This record gives sequence, C-alpha cells and structure tokens, in this order.
Amino acid sequence: MKKLVILFFCIFLYADSYNITKNILGDKYNIYENLIKTSLDKNASMKQILIFIKNNGFLNLNFQKPKTIYPSFVFDSSNDLLKTKILYESLNNLGFYDFYPLEITKNSDYKITLAIKSLNKIDPLDFYNMLNRHGCNITNITNDENFTYYINCKNPQIDAYDINDYLYDFHSIKGVYWFRTDNYSKVFIKTSKYDFFYPYIVFYDKNLNILNIITSKNIKRKLTLKIPSGCFYIKIQDTFTKENIKRGIFIKGIK
Repeated sequence: MKKLVILFFCIFLYADSYNITKNILGDKYNIYENLIKTSLDKNASMKQILIFIKNNGFLNLNFQKPKTIYPSFVFDSSNDLLKTKILYESLNNLGFYDFYPLEITKNSDYKITLAIKSLNKIDPLDFYNMLNRHGCNITNITNDENFTYYINCKNPQIDAYDINDYLYDFHSIKGVYWFRTDNYSKVFIKTSKYDFFYPYIVFYDKNLNILNIITSKNIKRKLTLKIPSGCFYIKIQDTFTKENIKRGIFIKGIK
C-alpha cells in the first residue's frame, strides 16, 4: 500500500500541466482543451496552472445560496496534528469557519474530509498561496463530485508570532496567542492592570506535542516562565474566558 501511495504522488509530481489541469477541471477540460494546449506551457508549475485557470474563469466557485461542500485533503502520514492545524488555519484565513471533519483515514497517508458550509468553494489558487505560507505545497487536485487536494509539507509551521527581546503588545479577538520560542530560554508575560488573567500556557515542540502546561487559579499580572528544552511553540490564553485578557498581553523573550 505504501509503495502505491508513493507511486501515486510521484505520478503527480512528474505529470505534465495538461494532465494536472484535466484533473482539476474534470469534465470541463474537454470544453477548453484547445485553448489550454495553445496557451498553457506543458511544463507549467502548479501555481502557474492555477493562475491560468483562475484568469480564464474555468471554475465556477460561487453558489447562489449557502451550500455544504465536502472537500478532502491528503497528506503524507506524519505530524497529523500539526498538518490538521495548518489546514484549519488556512481555511480560516480564507474566510471558512463553518466546517467539521466528516471522515478521517490514516494508512500510509493521512486523509481528512470536511463538511464546509459556505457561499463558495475553496479557491484553489488562494488555497495554494495560503498553504505555501505554512511551508506546504499542493502537488495535485482532483475534481470528481468534490475536490481532493494532495498536499506535501516539507517545512510545516503554524501561524505564530516571534518572541523578541523587548516587550510586544498583542491583541487577539479569540483570546488565544501563539508564539515561536526563537531559542529563548525564558518568557516574560504581562497583562493590563485592568484585566484578570488566570493563565493557561502550553509549551509544544515543533510537531505540536505537549511538553508542559502551566495553569493558575490565581490572578497573575506578571510572570516569568522557563521554556522547556525542545520547545518550539507557546500558546497563551486565559483558563476561563478571553474576556479576562481583552486588553491584550505583553510578551518578551529572555535569553
């Protein structure tokens, strides 16, 4: 099975742009085939293909009223939690919020199918650019009744702020803050004197495995914490409600 999946990805990797375009357009490919073969380079990259498709309006992505779509996303089976978070962050950043996992399968690859309620389908080019920002690339897209995206993540990373050696003021409407540790040994956190912060702080490695959790049932205005060895991300939020840190937080890395 593993060999078949590797072969499957290799075929996509070396397929010419016409085959990839046909996978994306499905039955519509036959309508535009002459235009595609006279206008698109046979060796075009995935991004060039998606730009070409979008500029020519080959895909109708909009609905007249909200509809539930069922796209699937196939990753190689490693760091599944990290890749799921990258997927969810990417969709959120593209304006998709009303969705849930419908089916998850894990063999030699990791496939997650979502039910998404929206006024439009996912724009493949916008999705490609968003994933690229997270260190991932779309290697192929198939279009049957629903879209399936094949994704390769060589350097996966989630949205997170950098910790610097001077105070930063951060505000999040969700009340959850993610930071990269940037090789600092300690972190200093401060909240507004008008807020009531009951810290809930989680330290993760680069694959989002939990290294340590710090919580308190007492109000904290300032605290300095040691960053565990191997820590790559820190998540900071309030134990009870985002309203307790509605004025934001101040943060500083310490060598």
